[in-house]
Amino acid sequence: MPLPERYAGQVPDMERLWEPEGYFRAQVKIWGAQCEASHKLYGEPTETQLMQINAALELSIEDIAALNEAKGHETNKLLRRVQGRLPKDVGNFLHKGLTSSDVLDTSLALQTIDALNLVRNEFIGLGVSLKKKAIKYKGTLQIGRTHTQQAIPQTFGRQLLGWYAEVGRGVERIDRSKEVISFGKLSGEIGTNVFIEPKLEELALRKLGLKPDPAPTQIISRDRHAEVLSLMAVNSATLARIAMNVRLLAMTEVGEVREPFDAASQQGSSSMPHKRNTELTERIDGLNRRVRGAAAEELDAAIPWLERDISHSSTERFTFPDAFGGLMYAAKLMREVIDGLETYPQRMLENLGKTYGAIFSSRLLNALLDKGLPRTEAYELVKGLAQKAMDTKTQLLELAIMDPLISQHIDTRELEQLFDPNFYLRNIDIAFKRAGVVFSRKIKVSHKRKS
Repeated sequence: MPLPERYAGQVPDMERLWEPEGYFRAQVKIWGAQCEASHKLYGEPTETQLMQINAALELSIEDIAALNEAKGHETNKLLRRVQGRLPKDVGNFLHKGLTSSDVLDTSLALQTIDALNLVRNEFIGLGVSLKKKAIKYKGTLQIGRTHTQQAIPQTFGRQLLGWYAEVGRGVERIDRSKEVISFGKLSGEIGTNVFIEPKLEELALRKLGLKPDPAPTQIISRDRHAEVLSLMAVNSATLARIAMNVRLLAMTEVGEVREPFDAASQQGSSSMPHKRNTELTERIDGLNRRVRGAAAEELDAAIPWLERDISHSSTERFTFPDAFGGLMYAAKLMREVIDGLETYPQRMLENLGKTYGAIFSSRLLNALLDKGLPRTEAYELVKGLAQKAMDTKTQLLELAIMDPLISQHIDTRELEQLFDPNFYLRNIDIAFKRAGVVFSRKIKVSHKRKS
């Protein structure tokens, strides 16, 4: 598996799937299915011969080592090794009417489906973790930010809910990918079923859980593979988005969350003992680059010459293991980060006050509009006062109370109500319900210092 040993060891099931043993074992399944289908349709090979074939298809560690040498025709080496264990008349049932790409592309579909299932499990687990955190912090007041600038109040649970919903769409993308890639071909040299009956192809593929590719060439068209890896690149971008936001919230100047950190075994820096770097989420962002790069490689592989060239073969030995190994590891890391995320509600409350109430400018603006002021006049008035509040470190509420035009339309008591952060939480439940996380209890703003 091309993933570095340090990372591959964290996703052993994925590693086994793409290492040589998994690669060759997937290929011999194709011959097994072909012979079983032939036996059912034509009575050949016989039951006894079929038992011999299945025994011969069992690959040893020595077989794998010999097959893994980068010499000669790979499929022929595998075929001759298996046939060498069988009587000649029995061995001839293997690969009858097929070409190498029938075996390679159909087995790649099987490996890809298995890889998608492994990634799916990680995404489901991450979704569970995010849902729990979203519920836990549903009432934890936090400033929402756009363009890295403070916008209006929300809750930290609402931010987590957005991540949860996107991960859920990632599971849907995985399921869609399985549909796209669940096709094989046992149709011969250029996909025209010259030496193998279509009904044999259909039955053999059905035994493998696949459907026949409707109109292949010598290969299954790589638009399928490119689509799958592109969808997985989108899923990787979801993980990178969450990771990036954790990194931003963990900045010293923000300080609302921290990655899990084992003080006994971890160091943030070799030279600055005070550091607690966001190392895990940075690693996720780095892995995203590799997954995205793999998708780009497969888009190039989707452009073969005529009925086939071999340009896709060498890159795919890296593309698929890298993409799925990197994505699974990133999802696993992201779940570890979310499960162990240190959250600081008190710091979130402190950050709400950094603009001296300017974050309530939109509500003040809407109140003035409700009183009948022209929008441009009201907007420029509130904009000027909000900027003055931040420049002079004076509460916007105080400036609004002292402004003659505002006081002419809104009394002090009503102004004070405009600066209540709870107002911004009145429809938080809507997103939770739409995301399938239903609540009935009223939000209470959290004032916990740390959790």
